[in-house]
Amino acid sequence: MIIDHINNASLYYGLNGKFAAAFQYLQEHALDGMDPGKYEIQGSELFLMIQSYDTRRQEEGFWEAHRSYIDIQIMLEGTERMGYAYAGHLTTTEDHLDEKDYKVLEGDGGFVDVKEHCFVIFYPDDAHMPCLAAAYGSAPVKKAVFKVKI
Repeated sequence: MIIDHINNASLYYGLNGKFAAAFQYLQEHALDGMDPGKYEIQGSELFLMIQSYDTRRQEEGFWEAHRSYIDIQIMLEGTERMGYAYAGHLTTTEDHLDEKDYKVLEGDGGFVDVKEHCFVIFYPDDAHMPCLAAAYGSAPVKKAVFKVKI
């Protein structure tokens, strides 16, 4: 897992060629003005999902991990708490990897508040629990999620 501010995005271009394309797309488009939905950038190799919702209590969240995609989650508006854990230390309770590229897990992990204009990169070994309310309670957020095919 990597967490940083979007002003530092160029530091991560070299980790994956599609990271550069994703962050350049972010610079060239006003994502905060885009409607929720899916936007293809490089077909199934790299696409963007714009999401808008109210954050939820931790008890309503669940751990998830992917096999075929890396997530770059960027907070466009608001603050969201996100959980993170090494997937190998959690127990799989539902496996939807073949049809939807995610599995649901159980166990413990750490949590971090991701503020507006910050991003988190979750690799397949990084279980994550997104969409959680920060300490001050549920609030509306808008988030961009780049899905980067491995």
